[in-house]
Amino acid sequence: MEQPSDFLRAISALELTYRERVVALLWWHGREDQNASRTPKELAEELESAGYAKQTTSRLRQYLKADKTTAKSGTDGFRIKIDKRAALDELYQPYIGFVPVPPSDSVLPREVVAGSRGYIESVTRQINASYDSGLYDCCAVMCRRLLETLVIEVFESKGIEAQIKDANGHYFMFSGLLGALEKTSGISLSRNSKTGLADFKRLGDLSAHNRHYNAKKPDIDLVRPGLRVAAQELLSLSGLIK
Repeated sequence: MEQPSDFLRAISALELTYRERVVALLWWHGREDQNASRTPKELAEELESAGYAKQTTSRLRQYLKADKTTAKSGTDGFRIKIDKRAALDELYQPYIGFVPVPPSDSVLPREVVAGSRGYIESVTRQINASYDSGLYDCCAVMCRRLLETLVIEVFESKGIEAQIKDANGHYFMFSGLLGALEKTSGISLSRNSKTGLADFKRLGDLSAHNRHYNAKKPDIDLVRPGLRVAAQELLSLSGLIK
């Protein structure tokens, strides 16, 4: 049976505040019995068991009292208000029974994107997780998505994003982004970066659009070095990483 620590690990990738994490845990306990409650002490012990720092029970109690989704239950217990469960169900139900893949640096080291943007770090986690899970088409498509994002970041950082938008104000597809990158003065990439971008465009296109093609581990391994070089240079050009 799933344990509280399993659920907490599953939602660890979400950008939750301390209070939201506590409420999420309280929601987990009431997913089958809406009147189920937990005391601040019990919640603190479960958070600590999942690897979080030592919890202050009085602080937990204050947050639960102040939160609009919780209600007192018994002497020192709290539960989720019945009319607030639907919204929380939608948010957290997908993580029930979810088995997270341990963080890794299998395709792109996390240190390369650390401190850039939360959504860039999230895509990098998904790249590595999909590779570790043997989902190589997913990995290829997510690599292409990362590079698309980083090219856009470069143009936005220079205030020239209009050069990569169509008449309706939508950003170009990857091929258009690469074309603009090639001909825009003031943006200089190394040969290895250009090769990496071209390789992942080709691989990503095959994985996303060719119904007869399935990427294999060697396909990712072959172009993996180019991804790191291209990502590092684009991050530097965008000013996200110094």
